[in-house]
Amino acid sequence: MTTPTLHMLRMDLNGAALIRFAAAQGLARHDDDGFGYTMHAWLTAMFGDLAPKPFYLQSARDKYSATLLGYAQADQTRLMEHAVAFADPLALTVLRPDSLASKPMPSAWRAGQRLRLDVLACPMTRKDGIEKDVYLRALERLGEATPPRADVYRDWLKRQLQGAVELLDVRIDGLARVRMSRRAAAPGGGRRFVQIERPQALFSALANIRDPAAFAQILRRGVGRHRAFGFGMLLLKPAQ
Repeated sequence: MTTPTLHMLRMDLNGAALIRFAAAQGLARHDDDGFGYTMHAWLTAMFGDLAPKPFYLQSARDKYSATLLGYAQADQTRLMEHAVAFADPLALTVLRPDSLASKPMPSAWRAGQRLRLDVLACPMTRKDGIEKDVYLRALERLGEATPPRADVYRDWLKRQLQGAVELLDVRIDGLARVRMSRRAAAPGGGRRFVQIERPQALFSALANIRDPAAFAQILRRGVGRHRAFGFGMLLLKPAQ
Protein backbone atom coordinates (compact mmCIF):
# COMPACT_ATOMS: atom_id res chain seq x y z
CA MET A 1 0.00 0.00 0.00
CA THR A 2 1.33 3.44 -0.96
CA THR A 3 2.17 5.73 1.94
CA PRO A 4 0.18 8.99 1.70
CA THR A 5 2.14 12.14 0.94
CA LEU A 6 3.13 14.06 4.05
CA HIS A 7 2.27 17.77 3.94
CA MET A 8 3.66 20.56 6.08
CA LEU A 9 1.01 23.08 7.10
CA ARG A 10 1.12 26.66 8.29
CA MET A 11 -1.86 28.63 9.59
CA ASP A 12 -2.37 31.90 11.45
CA LEU A 13 -4.85 31.97 14.31
CA ASN A 14 -7.02 34.66 15.83
CA GLY A 15 -6.24 34.54 19.55
CA ALA A 16 -9.48 36.20 20.70
CA ALA A 17 -11.55 33.77 18.64
CA LEU A 18 -9.55 30.85 20.04
CA ILE A 19 -10.38 31.96 23.58
CA ARG A 20 -14.08 32.17 22.65
CA PHE A 21 -13.89 28.66 21.20
CA ALA A 22 -12.17 27.37 24.35
CA ALA A 23 -14.84 28.96 26.54
CA ALA A 24 -17.62 27.38 24.50
CA GLN A 25 -15.92 23.98 24.88
CA GLY A 26 -15.56 24.42 28.65
CA LEU A 27 -11.77 24.62 28.33
CA ALA A 28 -11.09 28.23 29.32
CA ARG A 29 -11.28 27.51 33.04
CA HIS A 30 -8.50 24.92 32.88
CA ASP A 31 -4.89 26.07 33.27
CA ASP A 32 -2.75 24.96 30.33
CA ASP A 33 0.53 26.80 29.88
CA GLY A 34 1.03 25.70 26.30
CA PHE A 35 -2.62 25.64 25.14
CA GLY A 36 -1.93 22.05 24.11
CA TYR A 37 -5.36 20.64 24.89
CA THR A 38 -7.15 23.70 23.48
CA MET A 39 -5.22 23.37 20.21
CA HIS A 40 -5.88 19.62 20.10
CA ALA A 41 -9.61 20.27 20.56
CA TRP A 42 -9.67 23.03 17.96
CA LEU A 43 -7.74 21.06 15.32
CA THR A 44 -10.10 18.11 15.82
CA ALA A 45 -13.15 20.37 15.57
CA MET A 46 -11.80 21.85 12.34
CA PHE A 47 -10.30 18.90 10.54
CA GLY A 48 -11.48 15.71 12.27
CA ASP A 49 -9.31 12.70 11.50
CA LEU A 50 -7.30 14.83 9.03
CA ALA A 51 -6.00 17.08 11.83
CA PRO A 52 -2.23 17.58 11.81
CA LYS A 53 -0.18 15.63 14.32
CA PRO A 54 2.43 16.43 15.42
CA PHE A 55 2.12 20.21 15.45
CA TYR A 56 3.97 23.17 16.92
CA LEU A 57 2.41 26.40 18.15
CA GLN A 58 4.86 29.23 17.59
CA SER A 59 5.08 32.03 20.14
CA ALA A 60 2.35 34.55 19.51
CA ARG A 61 3.44 37.73 17.76
CA ASP A 62 1.02 39.51 20.08
CA LYS A 63 -1.85 38.52 22.36
CA TYR A 64 -4.27 38.46 19.43
CA SER A 65 -2.48 36.09 17.06
CA ALA A 66 -0.32 32.97 16.80
CA THR A 67 1.04 30.69 14.09
CA LEU A 68 0.66 26.92 14.01
CA LEU A 69 2.87 24.54 12.02
CA GLY A 70 2.07 20.87 11.57
CA TYR A 71 2.38 17.71 9.51
CA ALA A 72 -0.69 16.08 8.00
CA GLN A 73 -1.64 13.56 5.35
CA ALA A 74 -3.91 16.08 3.61
CA ASP A 75 -3.15 19.33 1.81
CA GLN A 76 -4.76 22.72 2.40
CA THR A 77 -7.51 22.16 -0.18
CA ARG A 78 -8.72 18.91 1.36
CA LEU A 79 -8.46 20.31 4.89
CA MET A 80 -10.53 23.39 4.03
CA GLU A 81 -13.12 21.30 2.21
CA HIS A 82 -13.55 19.26 5.39
CA ALA A 83 -13.69 22.34 7.62
CA VAL A 84 -16.26 24.15 5.45
CA ALA A 85 -18.46 21.07 5.34
CA PHE A 86 -18.25 19.87 8.94
CA ALA A 87 -16.58 22.34 11.35
CA ASP A 88 -18.47 24.29 13.98
CA PRO A 89 -18.81 27.89 12.71
CA LEU A 90 -17.19 29.14 15.92
CA ALA A 91 -14.13 26.98 15.20
CA LEU A 92 -13.88 28.46 11.70
CA THR A 93 -13.55 31.99 13.12
CA VAL A 94 -10.23 31.01 14.75
CA LEU A 95 -8.46 30.48 11.42
CA ARG A 96 -7.39 33.77 9.87
CA PRO A 97 -8.77 33.98 6.30
CA ASP A 98 -6.52 32.71 3.54
CA SER A 99 -3.68 31.89 5.98
CA LEU A 100 -3.80 28.10 5.63
CA ALA A 101 -0.96 26.94 3.40
CA SER A 102 0.66 23.58 2.73
CA LYS A 103 3.55 22.02 0.86
CA PRO A 104 4.35 18.37 0.15
CA MET A 105 7.39 17.10 2.00
CA PRO A 106 10.06 15.18 0.04
CA SER A 107 9.01 11.65 -0.85
CA ALA A 108 12.54 10.35 -0.29
CA TRP A 109 15.54 11.37 1.77
CA ARG A 110 19.18 10.59 1.06
CA ALA A 111 21.50 8.57 3.26
CA GLY A 112 24.32 10.85 4.39
CA GLN A 113 22.21 13.98 3.95
CA ARG A 114 23.05 16.51 6.65
CA LEU A 115 20.49 18.88 8.13
CA ARG A 116 19.56 20.66 11.33
CA LEU A 117 16.63 19.50 13.43
CA ASP A 118 14.68 21.64 15.88
CA VAL A 119 12.09 20.01 18.11
CA LEU A 120 10.10 20.95 21.19
CA ALA A 121 9.77 17.64 23.01
CA CYS A 122 8.41 16.20 26.23
CA PRO A 123 11.19 13.94 27.59
CA MET A 124 9.06 11.34 29.37
CA THR A 125 8.93 7.55 29.53
CA ARG A 126 6.05 5.30 30.47
CA LYS A 127 6.73 2.20 32.57
CA ASP A 128 4.21 -0.05 34.33
CA GLY A 129 1.47 2.41 33.41
CA ILE A 130 3.27 5.36 35.04
CA GLU A 131 4.60 8.29 33.03
CA LYS A 132 7.68 9.98 34.45
CA ASP A 133 10.36 12.51 33.55
CA VAL A 134 13.37 10.64 32.10
CA TYR A 135 15.64 12.58 34.46
CA LEU A 136 13.72 11.27 37.48
CA ARG A 137 14.03 7.75 36.05
CA ALA A 138 17.79 8.27 35.82
CA LEU A 139 17.90 9.46 39.43
CA GLU A 140 16.10 6.29 40.52
CA ARG A 141 18.68 4.13 38.72
CA LEU A 142 21.90 6.05 39.31
CA GLY A 143 21.41 8.17 42.39
CA GLU A 144 24.30 10.58 42.93
CA ALA A 145 25.98 9.32 39.76
CA THR A 146 23.17 10.77 37.63
CA PRO A 147 24.49 13.12 34.91
CA PRO A 148 23.14 16.69 34.69
CA ARG A 149 19.53 17.00 33.51
CA ALA A 150 20.55 18.45 30.13
CA ASP A 151 22.83 15.47 29.45
CA VAL A 152 20.06 13.02 30.34
CA TYR A 153 17.69 14.80 27.97
CA ARG A 154 20.26 14.84 25.15
CA ASP A 155 20.79 11.08 25.55
CA TRP A 156 17.02 10.59 25.49
CA LEU A 157 16.74 12.44 22.16
CA LYS A 158 19.53 10.35 20.68
CA ARG A 159 17.66 7.18 21.66
CA GLN A 160 14.46 8.50 20.06
CA LEU A 161 16.26 9.00 16.75
CA GLN A 162 18.63 6.04 16.99
CA GLY A 163 19.03 4.20 13.71
CA ALA A 164 17.36 6.93 11.68
CA VAL A 165 19.95 9.69 12.10
CA GLU A 166 23.35 10.24 13.64
CA LEU A 167 23.34 13.30 15.88
CA LEU A 168 26.61 15.20 15.64
CA ASP A 169 25.71 18.02 17.97
CA VAL A 170 22.73 18.50 20.29
CA ARG A 171 21.94 21.81 21.97
CA ILE A 172 19.18 22.52 24.43
CA ASP A 173 17.91 26.04 23.85
CA GLY A 174 15.28 25.97 26.57
CA LEU A 175 14.06 23.92 29.54
CA ALA A 176 10.80 24.38 31.39
CA ARG A 177 8.03 22.62 33.26
CA VAL A 178 4.53 23.29 32.00
CA ARG A 179 1.03 22.53 33.22
CA MET A 180 -1.17 20.55 30.84
CA SER A 181 -4.88 19.80 30.82
CA ARG A 182 -5.92 16.24 30.04
CA ARG A 183 -9.09 14.18 30.24
CA ALA A 184 -8.85 11.19 32.56
CA ALA A 185 -11.22 8.54 33.85
CA ALA A 186 -13.41 9.85 36.68
CA PRO A 187 -14.53 7.84 39.71
CA GLY A 188 -17.86 6.26 38.91
CA GLY A 189 -17.30 6.46 35.15
CA GLY A 190 -17.04 9.21 32.61
CA ARG A 191 -14.15 11.56 31.98
CA ARG A 192 -12.90 14.63 33.83
CA PHE A 193 -10.18 17.21 33.36
CA VAL A 194 -7.01 16.83 35.38
CA GLN A 195 -3.95 19.06 35.60
CA ILE A 196 -0.54 17.48 35.11
CA GLU A 197 2.93 19.00 35.05
CA ARG A 198 5.48 17.81 32.54
CA PRO A 199 8.98 18.82 31.39
CA GLN A 200 9.63 20.30 28.00
CA ALA A 201 12.93 20.76 26.21
CA LEU A 202 13.66 22.72 23.06
CA PHE A 203 16.38 20.85 21.14
CA SER A 204 18.49 21.89 18.18
CA ALA A 205 20.70 19.24 16.60
CA LEU A 206 22.96 18.77 13.62
CA ALA A 207 22.19 15.40 12.09
CA ASN A 208 23.23 12.97 9.34
CA ILE A 209 20.47 10.80 7.91
CA ARG A 210 21.44 7.12 8.23
CA ASP A 211 18.20 5.33 7.31
CA PRO A 212 16.01 7.46 5.02
CA ALA A 213 12.89 5.30 5.49
CA ALA A 214 13.22 5.36 9.28
CA PHE A 215 13.77 9.11 9.22
CA ALA A 216 10.66 9.65 7.10
CA GLN A 217 8.63 7.56 9.56
CA ILE A 218 9.85 9.60 12.54
CA LEU A 219 9.10 12.84 10.70
CA ARG A 220 5.54 11.63 10.11
CA ARG A 221 5.05 10.30 13.64
CA GLY A 222 6.92 12.87 15.74
CA VAL A 223 9.25 12.46 18.72
CA GLY A 224 8.37 11.46 22.25
CA ARG A 225 5.07 11.65 24.10
CA HIS A 226 2.13 14.09 23.93
CA ARG A 227 2.51 14.53 20.19
CA ALA A 228 -1.19 15.38 19.80
CA PHE A 229 -0.75 18.31 22.18
CA GLY A 230 2.02 20.38 20.63
CA PHE A 231 5.17 18.29 21.18
CA GLY A 232 7.44 16.27 18.93
CA MET A 233 7.30 18.04 15.55
CA LEU A 234 10.66 17.95 13.77
CA LEU A 235 11.40 21.27 12.08
CA LEU A 236 14.07 21.00 9.41
CA LYS A 237 16.70 23.53 8.38
CA PRO A 238 19.73 23.36 6.07
CA ALA A 239 22.92 22.38 7.83
CA GLN A 240 25.37 25.24 8.22
